[in-house]
Amino acid sequence: MGGDDQRLSRRGSFDEDPDNYQAARPGYPRRVYEVLAECGLRPGARVLEIGPGTGQVTRPLVDAGASVLAVELGGRLATRLRTNLTGHDVTVVVVEGDFATVALPDDTFDLAVCATAFHWLDAGAAVRRLARLVRPGGGLAVWWTVFGDPDRSPPWRTELDAVYRRWLPGQGRGPAGVPAPLRVAERMAELRAGDWFGPVQVEMIRWEHQLTPHGARGLWGTFPNVRELSTDQREAFLDGVAEVIARQPGATAIDHYVTALYTAPRRDSSALPAGS
Repeated sequence: MGGDDQRLSRRGSFDEDPDNYQAARPGYPRRVYEVLAECGLRPGARVLEIGPGTGQVTRPLVDAGASVLAVELGGRLATRLRTNLTGHDVTVVVVEGDFATVALPDDTFDLAVCATAFHWLDAGAAVRRLARLVRPGGGLAVWWTVFGDPDRSPPWRTELDAVYRRWLPGQGRGPAGVPAPLRVAERMAELRAGDWFGPVQVEMIRWEHQLTPHGARGLWGTFPNVRELSTDQREAFLDGVAEVIARQPGATAIDHYVTALYTAPRRDSSALPAGS
């Protein structure tokens, strides 16, 4: 999924503009939470959430009756999440820090979840730590939304390719490239490592999202490779994205997404890994 240096540098980019992140990032389809209910999400459940951002998943977890410990790397995002939850009758503790090293309560969880963020972690180390945090018989759910289902590409994305070729050459969605979340064998192997979780179940949830020029500009503005552009180049790229959508009938466009959801129970018979 890219070199470690790039991964470490890019994962902090979401913290640069929490306002836009909250406004532009869509939530997840209802089916995700139906599956989570089968994995242990219920009233009274203790849930560990890795990478909550501004709370796109946190609120549905709480609405399902869970108490949540949310571990967020970004300080601005963590602050925004706390603000979003202020004044609500919720049971959420927000811990700021890197999941790999941050101190966590000596407790176990019924369910651990990570939405469109697991690729920012070292998978082997993360699974090892999760094996100590999720109780035997508890659940693990990891999922990603691929913004642009490669099997259902609308015609307007051909116009978008031209914007990529100008400002981010080589980084558009090529026909031969399979997005990492859809490389099922690789993702399943990551979660099975150490034999602490399994069997792994996979579900591909396909859904649609309506884009306006403003919404598309905001969404693409959250992507790390776009944020790496110089200010002038980034603005020009985002203007180009918005113009593509503005040229569509009614100045709106339907994009096709796929959420790749991987779930696995914590094995009862697997010994705890050494260390934390």
